[in-house]
Amino acid sequence: MTTPDPSTPRSALAGPARLVRRALAPAGLELEGQLRGLQDEFDRLRAEDEQLRRENAELLDRLLATERRLAELEERAGRTERCLDGPADARDGGLVAEVDRLRDGLREERRLHLRVAELTDLVIELVLPLHDREVDPAVLRRLRPDTR
Repeated sequence: MTTPDPSTPRSALAGPARLVRRALAPAGLELEGQLRGLQDEFDRLRAEDEQLRRENAELLDRLLATERRLAELEERAGRTERCLDGPADARDGGLVAEVDRLRDGLREERRLHLRVAELTDLVIELVLPLHDREVDPAVLRRLRPDTR
């Protein structure tokens, strides 16, 4: 028996392998180009996904803040409705009391302004030299007793 030549099977397969390579090489190169394009598209989509996730998180934060503000406004509206739905006498009584308090404050304010004006007149009378002023007894009688 002769030993088979190891190069013989290779040489027998070399021709068909070359034909297969020649047929598949352009397809392989085309697939390789498509793979690069798909990888670039994948990277672009991944970056877009990250951007959309960030925007989604920001929108979620804004939504939660809006919901909190809405709850506050609803609570205020409820309090306002309860106040308006309360007895009219209590509401009007509170307003009447507030108006009375403001009127009293206004009267006190006017009295204090008059007092300041009277004191100012008195200081002017005292500060002016005696020869430059004419003291009218009627003016002095007009002054309130607590300003003399």
